[in-house]
Amino acid sequence: MSQSDKTSLSPFPATRWTLIRRVQKGGEEEAARAMEEICRQYWYPIYAFARRGGFSAEDAEDLTQTFFQRLISSETIQAVQQEKGRLRTFMLALLKRVIANHFRREGAEKRGGSRQATLSFHDVQAEDRYIRELADIHDPDTLFDRAWAHGILAAAEKSLRHDYAKAENLDSFEQLRQFLPLGDNATPYADAAKRLGIAEPTLRLQIHRMRKRYGKLIEEAIAETVGSLEEVKEELGHLMAVVGGGAWMATPVT
Repeated sequence: MSQSDKTSLSPFPATRWTLIRRVQKGGEEEAARAMEEICRQYWYPIYAFARRGGFSAEDAEDLTQTFFQRLISSETIQAVQQEKGRLRTFMLALLKRVIANHFRREGAEKRGGSRQATLSFHDVQAEDRYIRELADIHDPDTLFDRAWAHGILAAAEKSLRHDYAKAENLDSFEQLRQFLPLGDNATPYADAAKRLGIAEPTLRLQIHRMRKRYGKLIEEAIAETVGSLEEVKEELGHLMAVVGGGAWMATPVT
């Protein structure tokens, strides 16, 4: 077996820290897309951290903009080394430095060229989302991790929906998604099977397969932000601790 064949059998081929590597070493368009993905994944955890840390909605918006402008304009992310571990912990540590140094009101300055991060808080309705957070979560770090975990789950569900759409089976997905973590899981299996016109054992098998694919998509998303398979396992364990349980994971990371 050739080395390339061995590589293709890796559990997470060409995924570990790929977001960082695309920013550091990719062409301009590839780097811009990777930075956009990083912004998409982390803008709300950063905003929520700032709000729970005592910033007003307006100042939290400014801080979030400032964070990404610093990430790009000072080429901070270019200095990130894989051995530093998780992107999640790097982003949180950088955010705390930004807050500690009172970087404020830099959004009007021109930075970053085509890699400039631009967030429209009107479009994403940041404050509407924030006010729905659990009031008993007082620690900004905990809220950051909760928002991060929710983002991972939502991204995996979006990818899963795309898989079903490609298979021209979107109706099944819309019926079954309630049995994923972000669904309400309110319909008895017998009723769900009846709606789909299938036997209940068949429904249970479909849910098992859906959860198995969903779990793999979560692993792949996490793998893009860490440096090793061991860290994938650790981050996955952390995510399950944050969201509570993990029965929806049909198979463990191997």
